[in-house]
Amino acid sequence: MSQSRRTLNTLIRLGRALREDAQSPEATQSPLRAAGQAAAARVTPTLQDAAGRLRAGAQGLRDQVQARADDRLERLITERHPGGPSDPEARAVLARRREAREARAAQAQARAGLLAQAQTPEQRQVLGLVAAVTPWAGGEPGEVRYTTLLDRLAPGGDPAREMAIHRALWTLAERQVLAVSPHGVVTAPQPRPPLALPPS
Repeated sequence: MSQSRRTLNTLIRLGRALREDAQSPEATQSPLRAAGQAAAARVTPTLQDAAGRLRAGAQGLRDQVQARADDRLERLITERHPGGPSDPEARAVLARRREAREARAAQAQARAGLLAQAQTPEQRQVLGLVAAVTPWAGGEPGEVRYTTLLDRLAPGGDPAREMAIHRALWTLAERQVLAVSPHGVVTAPQPRPPLALPPS
């Protein structure tokens, strides 16, 4: 029997074994299946983390392009009207665009500050998902539940992975970076500005 024929037969046998393993009643205890779930549990959060970084980078580029366009528009208007644009509507449009740009920059800074609170990769993943639904950190308004975080960050149900996510959540909650409601909603309270000392 040729080498290629033996290789083909081996692959066919391996394919059958994998198929039978997935269909067997003991599939949940199968070491092969457990290894696959563990690999999925590790890969999924890594991909989510990378996707989050790509989204943040793309938003940063969009903001830079818009800031340059706004600066150019303001320069053109100022060159035409050295004392400032005479049209109140043009002034109002420029002011609104500047405020929106400053608000986005403040949100990006707030998001970076929130993510900087992470001390472990699991904490960073948890904070990334919470930041995505936190408007003051540049996220879309929404909510994320404790169970959703576990499903997203420990999809294979791996006990060690789940424990790492539990630990990350509760460490962040103890440090008051996150809050968990009695209904299991996880939020990031907006940091309070430092209190000013009274003048002496």
